[in-house]
Formats: sequence, structure tokens, C-alpha cells
Amino acid sequence: MKAIRTYPTRVEADLARIALEAAGVPAVVVGIGVGMEGGMDGVQLLVPEEQIDAALTVLESS
Repeated sequence: MKAIRTYPTRVEADLARIALEAAGVPAVVVGIGVGMEGGMDGVQLLVPEEQIDAALTVLESS
């Protein structure tokens, strides 16, 4: 799995994850957060390396 984007909150990252999964691209959200926030480093969205191009296409069109 490789991080393709970083979001300031888990909610934003989860919305992107849901869009990817609806398009058939598996995704995972990781990050240490306080409440709904991603902390100083943000929350990362990870996808399988072989699906990075497909994931970026989905995210750019949504």
C-alpha cells in the first residue's frame, strides 16, 4: 500500500476512500488523530501500488 494523498481530517479522507471503493479501488485511511482531526501530520489515504493511477483518476473526477 502506498500513500497517495494526505487530508487534514479523517472525515475528508474517509470521503475519498468511499469514492475509491465505489469505483472498485481498495483503499485504507491511516493516521493518528485527535477526535476527527488528523493531528499535525494529517490523515493518509493508501491504495495498492498497482492501482495508484486508477485511484488518482477517480479522485480527480470526484
